[in-house]
Amino acid sequence: MKRTISVLTVTTGVLGATLTGISPASAAAPAVDCSTGGYTRVLNSYVPTNVQRPAVDGRSYNIAGPLAYTYEVCLDIPDTSTFTIEARIRSADGSTSVFVDDRPGDKVFRYSPGANSFWQVYGTMTGPDSTYIHYTWNEKQIPA
Repeated sequence: MKRTISVLTVTTGVLGATLTGISPASAAAPAVDCSTGGYTRVLNSYVPTNVQRPAVDGRSYNIAGPLAYTYEVCLDIPDTSTFTIEARIRSADGSTSVFVDDRPGDKVFRYSPGANSFWQVYGTMTGPDSTYIHYTWNEKQIPA
């Protein structure tokens, strides 16, 4: 389930809520390998196809405390699928930002929801109707 990814950089400017697609500086990006990133949290799960599902990160709700962290996620899915990730972040001042990553295959991205924020992660996996597709969500926290 390894796949070559392209460069994607998206920054949402609402109070530091940032999500960034990661790829190396070289012209030819190597395949994504989630086993080498030092990820401290791994979730093996599945979702029904072609339906948006909440909590694809394994958490119904996420709440950040007074310290800000960046979360790096490596998503391992079947090569023939696209797992569209949508993170909805509400900052401490009440402002909201939304990030969507709909690149096909495996991918790595980062997001920094900011201190004292709240967020939810939704996902839609493409595939044949009426099937469930397995995925692995690898995640680590990095001090901001």
